[in-house]
Amino acid sequence: MAAPAYSAVPTSDPFTGSFPSSADVASASSSAAAFGLGFLQKFREERLSSLRPMSEFFDRNRLSKPSGFANVTSRFNYNLSYFQGNYLLMFLAITAYSLITNFMLMFSVAFVVGGMYVIGRVPPEGLTLGSSTFNARQLQTGLICIAVPLFFFSSTLGTVFWIVGASAVTILGHAAIMQEGVEGDFVSVV
Repeated sequence: MAAPAYSAVPTSDPFTGSFPSSADVASASSSAAAFGLGFLQKFREERLSSLRPMSEFFDRNRLSKPSGFANVTSRFNYNLSYFQGNYLLMFLAITAYSLITNFMLMFSVAFVVGGMYVIGRVPPEGLTLGSSTFNARQLQTGLICIAVPLFFFSSTLGTVFWIVGASAVTILGHAAIMQEGVEGDFVSVV
């Protein structure tokens, strides 16, 4: 697989005060877009290629109570690597559910992402509002000053702990009660 082509962005001399040209900015944004698409393609090929069919993931014939701690650790070792794509989707689904059910957190995330997008579009000479001119750093500082209380009041820390706890219980619970596949017995022989 060929790696995506990235173009180098020429840097300007910080001591002369010159700004990159619009061609340099366009080149940087196109390489950033190529990086994002390359990352998504790599993520899909590596992580989501290991998805197991739902009939295998929810196979009722393989569900059983573990006999002891050694059996649980053996099942963890096998199932966490075998179903890693499915577990990643479960984690993403739990995260999406927590964002959808916490409207204030969803608004806060959208506000910060939108603010960073708008700040990224500010020209090098700054943004003039009335008689004041603000550069990108000042706008980022203002965004942070607004975002911190927004995230505080949207109970971000509680949501993160809930995501981690719900994911751990769901994923580790499934890995503990799902018996190892038949192919797991032949791995040590070969």
